[in-house]
Amino acid sequence: MKAKLFTTLLACFIITSVFSQSNLNDYKYIIVPKKFDFLKQENQYRLNALTKFLFEKNGFTTVVEGEQYPDDLAGNVCMGLTSDVEKGKGMFKTKLSIVLKNCQGGVIYKSEVGESRIKEYDKSYAEALRNAFKSFETVAVSYTHLRAHETGRNL
Repeated sequence: MKAKLFTTLLACFIITSVFSQSNLNDYKYIIVPKKFDFLKQENQYRLNALTKFLFEKNGFTTVVEGEQYPDDLAGNVCMGLTSDVEKGKGMFKTKLSIVLKNCQGGVIYKSEVGESRIKEYDKSYAEALRNAFKSFETVAVSYTHLRAHETGRNL
């Protein structure tokens, strides 16, 4: 019984990972908000700046919400995914996960939960966010529609 449940969960995880990776390639930009919902101020604890940095480190093209968008994104905001960081519940741990949503608000990708036991908020949030970003280390990113538009063909 436990073996069947484990096998089913493993299969679901693999299928979700495969589809998430291909869906991520349909989007050219990641839009990072100036403020996450669980925080009180813009870029509090430098979490938004760290999010932008970590996306770029993992090969994504990022823009900050409300700043000057590239022409193609300004003309079609559906070329980008909006990032969000969600805070999980935990009494002695900071738990964060990264969620990427399309222009209709549908969840395209959700990272594993990153955790930290550090007691200082600024260090704890940074460590938990870095741990959540480990989910993106295995995602190969290449915007597929760009090549289709350049060649005039659908990929």
